[in-house]
Amino acid sequence: MKRILVPCDFSAAAKHAFQFAVEMAAACNGHVFVLKVMKVPQVFANGMPGQPYMTIDPISMIDEWIAYSEKEFEKMKNKTGRPSGSAELLLETGYVNDVICDVITREKIDLVIMGTDGASGFKEFFIGSHTEKIVRASPVPVMAVHGPFHLDWVKNIVFPTSMELDQKPLVEQIKALQSLFGAVVHLLYVNGFPFTMESNEEAERKLEDYALFYGLKDYTIHVSRGLNIQEGILKYARRIPNSIIAMGTHGHKGLAHITEGSVAEDVVNHLAEPVWTYVMQ
Repeated sequence: MKRILVPCDFSAAAKHAFQFAVEMAAACNGHVFVLKVMKVPQVFANGMPGQPYMTIDPISMIDEWIAYSEKEFEKMKNKTGRPSGSAELLLETGYVNDVICDVITREKIDLVIMGTDGASGFKEFFIGSHTEKIVRASPVPVMAVHGPFHLDWVKNIVFPTSMELDQKPLVEQIKALQSLFGAVVHLLYVNGFPFTMESNEEAERKLEDYALFYGLKDYTIHVSRGLNIQEGILKYARRIPNSIIAMGTHGHKGLAHITEGSVAEDVVNHLAEPVWTYVMQ
């Protein structure tokens, strides 16, 4: 987690994400990349009847955008309340989600931290947030930050699991988070819809086996029920103060995403605490 990317539009949500990223970078001796993306307007020719004209000089527009971004970046750094010299501004043009994925690869990013206000209703289904889309597409972990949140607030990590024994990369990432935060891991299994016939006692025994298999330390185990997996996670996570939620996602895209959805994306959209996600291959 030494190379942290913060996609930024200088909104309040983005500034909260930057603050958290700076604190994480300080703890890891890392570096923060702040990414501002501009979609360059198309320039239309004016030689044919009926063709639209460009009334704004795109070069002038880009110059103004660069000046504005640099000014806002400096203001944002100054408000962190701590040294943020290990942070740099990246200015790129293109489509936001595509640029983010390109920068992740180019700069060898370890973690993306994004501010989000969530999404709900028709917006969530038809559009979603940039954060939700990056959760699906990012090859590295993504942390969604919903408001002011500081590193030293984190005392607990809620880790929903399906208890499968082929999740070593995911669990190793959870261990790294636990070490960074000095937090307790709360292993959570949800008996969601359709409900299994498995008793809570049997599920708890399997959670203990899971923890032993992966060598987890300083953890608790919990079994929750809900109308679906998402509800079970949300219901339990809301009971744990000073926490982040850390979970794996399969990053469904296209038709698979529409028909199956994503538990992680729903949790990102509907929970106030930071949510860390990792796409399992």
